[in-house]
Amino acid sequence: MFRLKSYEPPLRIQITIKNLFIIMAYVLNLTFFLAIAYYPEKYQFFSEHISNLGSFESALGAINIISMRIIIVGFGICSLLLLAVAILYFTRRDLYLWHVKGILSLIVAFGVACDAIPSDHPKLWVLHIIGASAFIGGFAAFNAVLQISSTIKKRKDKQEEVNKVDTIWDIFLSIVLILLLIGYFTIFALNLDNLGISNLDAIFQKVIIFAEILALYFIDNKDV
Repeated sequence: MFRLKSYEPPLRIQITIKNLFIIMAYVLNLTFFLAIAYYPEKYQFFSEHISNLGSFESALGAINIISMRIIIVGFGICSLLLLAVAILYFTRRDLYLWHVKGILSLIVAFGVACDAIPSDHPKLWVLHIIGASAFIGGFAAFNAVLQISSTIKKRKDKQEEVNKVDTIWDIFLSIVLILLLIGYFTIFALNLDNLGISNLDAIFQKVIIFAEILALYFIDNKDV
């Protein structure tokens, strides 16, 4: 994280946004590990979905109150952090593509909030599925916008630091995230048809979330 007093707006706001995302990443990881620790049975990391950690009952039917509450609180905090990011974008319209980034931040915040709803809730399980899709899809889209827009802005402003390595790296990360996103939703759709590939779905879900978090670390503060 960075000291804000040394910088002037809008860079100070961009660093604040970057810090909020870093805090969200820490909270998200802590939430996962705590939920796994209090899961009433051994959590099968490569075959169980993250949704299982936040359900009323575990995969084997055990009561899962503590882990469920951890997911609700953790995801709730993440949603508030993302809401703060969206507010910063909408109040600082001098930031590049503030409207696109603000809307995507709201989508991700909404997704995380709905994703906290237990997947086995008798009435609200549909919101959980919508939330999971909005969270993963919106987060990937946000990352892609950051990667691509940073290169476009540098070239538009004719900045000297633009080089082929920067361009190739930004495009590469964007393509990786987009391919992971397409792969995840493809496997998710096939899994709905009971093709017996739920394990791949669970693995892809975790890979793309952690890839999205990792991609944020490669973004320059002034490109947020």
